[in-house]
Amino acid sequence: MRRSLLGLLPLSLAIVALPVAGQAQGNQTTLQPGTTLERTIGPSESHTFTIDLDDEQYLQFVVNQKGVDLLVRVFSPCGKNLGDFDTPNGADGPENVAIVGLKSGSYRIVVAPLNQESVREAGRYEIKTIELRQATEQELKVARSEETRKAKGVALLNDIIESIPEIRLPLTRLRVKLQSANLLWNIDEKKATRLLTEGMTEAQDYLASLKPDDYKYEEAYQWVRQLRFEAVQSLAFRDPEAALNLFRSTRKPLPPDATREDDGAERQLEMSLAGQVAARNPKRAYELAEESLKSGLSVNLIETLTTLRRLDQELANSLAKDVLAKLNEENLLRNTEAAQLALNLIRTNREKAESSKQHDSTPPLITDEQQKALVQKVLSDALSASKATQGFRSDTSNVQMLLMNLKMSMGKELDTIVPGSAQSIQKKLEEVGANVESFENWRRYDEALENPSSEESKEILSQAPPEIKPSLVQRFVEKRLQAGEFSQAKEVVLENITNPRERRQALNNLERQAAYSDLNNGRIEEALKHASRLAIDEERGSLIGEIALRIGPGQKRTTALALLETARSLLGTSIRADSQTEMFALLQLSTAFSKYDAKRSFEILEPLVDQFNDLSEAAKTLNGFGPMFFIDGELSMQNGNSLASLAPTLASTLGVLSMVDFDRTKAIADRLHLPEVRVGMYLSIAQQSILPNGPYSPSAAYVNTLNR
Repeated sequence: MRRSLLGLLPLSLAIVALPVAGQAQGNQTTLQPGTTLERTIGPSESHTFTIDLDDEQYLQFVVNQKGVDLLVRVFSPCGKNLGDFDTPNGADGPENVAIVGLKSGSYRIVVAPLNQESVREAGRYEIKTIELRQATEQELKVARSEETRKAKGVALLNDIIESIPEIRLPLTRLRVKLQSANLLWNIDEKKATRLLTEGMTEAQDYLASLKPDDYKYEEAYQWVRQLRFEAVQSLAFRDPEAALNLFRSTRKPLPPDATREDDGAERQLEMSLAGQVAARNPKRAYELAEESLKSGLSVNLIETLTTLRRLDQELANSLAKDVLAKLNEENLLRNTEAAQLALNLIRTNREKAESSKQHDSTPPLITDEQQKALVQKVLSDALSASKATQGFRSDTSNVQMLLMNLKMSMGKELDTIVPGSAQSIQKKLEEVGANVESFENWRRYDEALENPSSEESKEILSQAPPEIKPSLVQRFVEKRLQAGEFSQAKEVVLENITNPRERRQALNNLERQAAYSDLNNGRIEEALKHASRLAIDEERGSLIGEIALRIGPGQKRTTALALLETARSLLGTSIRADSQTEMFALLQLSTAFSKYDAKRSFEILEPLVDQFNDLSEAAKTLNGFGPMFFIDGELSMQNGNSLASLAPTLASTLGVLSMVDFDRTKAIADRLHLPEVRVGMYLSIAQQSILPNGPYSPSAAYVNTLNR
């Protein structure tokens, strides 16, 4: 009898429908090893590069984005698409690409803006090769087995779908159904749509079966709401209009104890969907925004307004007028959502106006007169707070929020809009108990520390009042680390923090911050040195895990392997993890090793799978004596227990290793004792087989899971 494939991978596997680049503009350019080419790319453009490879050569190159989010596509000599590459780093940062050329010939690289419809301004990028060498046996094996691996992944996915009715816990069953639908979109859209619809209906029915006073209700409500948001966002990548219809058709009345934030979250997602619609259909986005205005204001209206400003200024002007009219009707002291929208609109418009003076030809979101009127509205509402209403905490905090943000956004310009406003703001802030003097002191000293020499900085810090000195020291340390000046930052900590315990903690924080700074600037070896000096094992393990995920892209194979071995040595010699954090780190190292040395990757992974089984048996014994690991005999994947939190990282590692050896990885997943965990592993394996270049890398999977 076939083993049950029950389980859960607690991560939305949303799949982005990537655009097809337009025709290449101009002649093709030959990419030479060791040569960096810089280009400017504008709307509706695509650039084509070629590079000649011999049989079985490995090529790694990087496209460094400078102000434009790019999609990179690679084609073989016979025209086969070898992959679409886009990491979620926005308009700045590297797109690292690696391919194996099985046959000799001229390979074509096409670079184009990711979203052609929404790009109005030109951006720049650099393209250069990192490594060109003979492919290893492992790399050749992965390249040659793509079609076979995909067929196995599809078969595995069908087995998962057949096993869904066997899952007992409703929320686990629903998530598996929705994730399976995500993977099916490009294979069987009709079946994927059915699964998605069934999942949402089942989720709503499950919630309706519970009474509001049921102890399960609150948890069930939050998870059904999360599943609905995930399903809608997943569909939005393919069809924003359909996603919006699904969102509205599954909307239920908020529970009696729902907060303003709950209602705001609904409106924000609706406007986010409208923003995605705008890139394809500006008129429809405008209609959606106008509909949303009837029920309330959302900070996400700025997203729609910004997109419309690029695509249809007449519609943008009309929407801006209506948004401002709605804001004018609101009491900003009582409506935090409206207050945040007003402040964000003022700040965004001011920043837009500044950029327009330099290189951005798109006009600001609102006119100067509209900006002036909005500033006057914010100022008037904040200053109108009477002593009778200031006893309400929300009113008092909103007064401070409105006035402090207005001061920071507008500065001295405020007095030109409303004469005497600076003095009025000062008086009102003192009236509501805001520590204006401390704020002004901090800002004055912070500005003085902007670009001083080391000696000047010491003098400024020595004169700072005690109440703001710790914040200034932290700010100075951050700036020095950004500039790569670790020794100066450490010297300031030693000289300005005298309490032994606080100093030790500050130095530990400094090492961690320095490691992140080096990591973000590609200095992996230096980041590992800082990690090795962390005194707390948990912190060291967590940091090494994050570093491991950044080793590889943009580095030569020999360099990456040496760095990975250094990282492994910092975690000791035991083949088992000493803590949850260390297991995370070891799994991430196994993932990173898989690109270069599958044997080493499996050596790290397999003992951890056995340890996970041992932990599962222990959790059964401990269930109820502390955390509730199991509910109705199944591991709960929703309540944040430590065992379930390990599952997504383990699944991600298995998914990546399945690219190297599908059968061996599947056999390892089969060894997991808990069927509800096994299916999460199978889903990850299926995803990597069906969509090897999908938008969620193992590192992103781990980070997104932690951020839930």
